[in-house]
Amino acid sequence: MIERYLWKAVLGTAFLLIFWGLPLTATAQVAISPVRVDLSDDHTKDVVRISSQAESTMSYQVEIVSWSQTEERREIYEPTEDVLVVPPLFTLEPGEEQIVRVGMLADADPSVERSYRMFITELAAPQEEKQEVTGVNMRLRLGVPVFVAARALPTASLEHIDSKQMENQLFMQMQNSGNTHVRISEVQFHAPGAEEPQIESAAIYILAGQSGYVPVVLPDSKREGRITLVTDTLGTVEYELSAAN
Repeated sequence: MIERYLWKAVLGTAFLLIFWGLPLTATAQVAISPVRVDLSDDHTKDVVRISSQAESTMSYQVEIVSWSQTEERREIYEPTEDVLVVPPLFTLEPGEEQIVRVGMLADADPSVERSYRMFITELAAPQEEKQEVTGVNMRLRLGVPVFVAARALPTASLEHIDSKQMENQLFMQMQNSGNTHVRISEVQFHAPGAEEPQIESAAIYILAGQSGYVPVVLPDSKREGRITLVTDTLGTVEYELSAAN
């Protein structure tokens, strides 16, 4: 059972890496700015600019859903009426820009940050829908994180509570007991005797009051070393991996 959930974690992380690895130009099709929306009682609305990089006319759907995580690091998305996005549908000509407005419909929580995702999905052209499908037809779908800050002062923490190893990959389960998210931007593994650490870029969120898995690539399936997580809010967090783990 745990293996199935961990592979879902890998896929979820891969999705985030694809998106966050390109901070402004998300793909060859569109450019997005900003790539994260932060709202609060003092900042109840914002805009996201979506610019076409395509050579043809493209249509998109925009929706926002609540975002949570389980202990197995699964991404849970559910309908919400807390935040509104306008317009929900639009078409872009080559080089054209669309402004999407994001606004709060509910007050901020007194104690805990709320998390959402704004999904921007490319829609198939009518002629493409009528064509016979002869292969895999990949459609662009991007998820922009949207956070509504709690009224209380922000706090965050990262505590290692468990680890699972599958071949040359370690999955560290990290608990965030704070009231705001932690974003991990880099994972380093320093093997004993190695002059330089192995560095992997990351874009992993551990949401407020929740836990998630952080994948760590272990060269040659090594079971000892120092793992360093580079975060946006807590600086660096280190963990010593021993053979006993």
